[in-house]
Amino acid sequence: MLIDQDNAAYVPGFQYYEDNIRLLRAGLAQMLRRTAHLDGFSLLSLGVGHRYTVKGLIEGLGDRLARYVIVEGSSDIIELLCREVTLPPQVRMEQAYFEEFETGERFDVIEMGFVLEHVNDPELVLRRFRRFLAPGGRMMVAVPNADSLHRLIGHAAGLLPDVHDLSAADVALGHRRYFDPRSLEALLAACGLEVVGLAGLMLKPLTTAQLASLGLDAKVVDAMDEVGFGLPEICNAIFVEARPCD
Repeated sequence: MLIDQDNAAYVPGFQYYEDNIRLLRAGLAQMLRRTAHLDGFSLLSLGVGHRYTVKGLIEGLGDRLARYVIVEGSSDIIELLCREVTLPPQVRMEQAYFEEFETGERFDVIEMGFVLEHVNDPELVLRRFRRFLAPGGRMMVAVPNADSLHRLIGHAAGLLPDVHDLSAADVALGHRRYFDPRSLEALLAACGLEVVGLAGLMLKPLTTAQLASLGLDAKVVDAMDEVGFGLPEICNAIFVEARPCD
């Protein structure tokens, strides 16, 4: 499946680029914290996107990565990544659509950050990649949250008819849907995955423009995100660590 997205939304200059990087920074922090006890492990990532997470994992995990496979369907995105970074020998790119990717390898961690909102059939993708987990493996999933505080406030103010509605920016990014904590947990359970860890990504009480107008100190923004890790129900995105139920 070719994701319907505007690649210009994944480079500086896009209206919400800094928001997206802030989200990815929080997601990367969760990934690094939740893999801090692992050494010599294998990792599979779905998608390259803004390149931020992939580059952060390569740098942050370093020699602790025994094997890192990155699956990406867009040749343009792969080319952009390869222009920006030289991949270490233990890192391998695979150009394939998620629904078609096949491998005999098994992985200790599968990272699926901001993927499920893009694909036609999230359940198909989850079930497919669940098969690639090694015994005792974990899946790390992040998705946009319809119940983000700024969306709940917008809805209560009559500015947003439904918190699951897609914005023009969502469409440019190739988003097909929003999740909420209940729908995400139900989807994971239907795919035989049990939630063992949960975090919120990016506490966002107001719209991007409203927050920008406040001129908040970077320390305040960082503190909001740290507090947000403990508030997954109302953060801008939900981060889940899951394991197979059986």
